[in-house]
Amino acid sequence: MLKKTRKINFVTIFALVILTIVIAMVLFPALFTSYDPLKVDMTKKLLAPCGEHILGTDEYGRDIFCRIVYGARSSVCVGLGTAILSALIGVPLGLVAGYYGGKADNIIMRIMDAFQSFPSILLAILLSTIFDTSILSLILTISAVSFPRFAKLVRGNVLVIKKQDYVAAAKVAGVSNSYIMFNTILKNCMSVVVIQFSMLTATAILIEAGMSFLGLGLEPPAPAWGSMLFYANKYVNSSISYVLSPTFTIFLVVLSINLLGDALRDILDPKKKS
Repeated sequence: MLKKTRKINFVTIFALVILTIVIAMVLFPALFTSYDPLKVDMTKKLLAPCGEHILGTDEYGRDIFCRIVYGARSSVCVGLGTAILSALIGVPLGLVAGYYGGKADNIIMRIMDAFQSFPSILLAILLSTIFDTSILSLILTISAVSFPRFAKLVRGNVLVIKKQDYVAAAKVAGVSNSYIMFNTILKNCMSVVVIQFSMLTATAILIEAGMSFLGLGLEPPAPAWGSMLFYANKYVNSSISYVLSPTFTIFLVVLSINLLGDALRDILDPKKKS
C-alpha cells in the first residue's frame, strides 16, 4: 500500500513539474531562450540538434526550441480560456436544468444534445471558417463545442444533490432558489467541475493543435505547436527532430494535465478517500 502511495505521488509531482515549466514558458519565455521566434536565417535552415540550437532549426532557420517556448503561450491560453469560458456557460445551465427540471430541463438538454450531435472537431472547423484566426476566436470556437460537457455533468450531480435533506431543509427555511443553487448545491458539485476543467483544458489543447495542423489555427509566422507540426510534416525525411519536437511537447503537456486531473479526482472523490 505504501508503494502505491509513493507511485501516485511521484506521478503527480512529475505532472506538476512539467506544467510549472510550461507556465513559466508562457509568463517568462525570455528566461528559456534568447532567440527571436520570428527571425529568419536561411543560412541555418533545417539544422540538426547542436550546441547552438538544441532542437535544431526549421525551414526558415528559426530555432525550434525557441518557437516551442513561445508557442506555449497560444496553446495554454486556448486551453485555459476554453475551459474557463465553457465552465462559465455550462455550469449555470446545468444548475438551472437540474434544479428546476420540467420544461427548463427539456429545453436546455435538447440544446446541449444539438451541440453534441455534431463531431466536435468538425463543428470547430466550421466555426473557425466564420471567425478570424486568433487566440480569442479559437477560444470561442472550441468553447462552443465544449460547454455542453459541463452542463450535462453538473445537471446529473444536481439531480442527486437536490434530493438531500439539507437542501430540503434550506427550502423549508425560506432560502431563495438562487442561493440554494449557487451556494449550497454548487459547492457540492465543485469536485466534478474541477476535474472536468482539467480534462477539458487538455482536450482544448489537442483540438487547437489539430486545427492548427489543418491550417485553421493561428496564422504564420506566429509560433503554435500544431502549425509547427503541419510544416514539419513536409520535412520528415530531412529533419526528424523538427517533427518530434512539437509532437512530444503536445504529448507531454496533455499527459501531464490528464495525470493531474486523475490526482485531483482521487483527492476530491469521497469514495476514494473512504
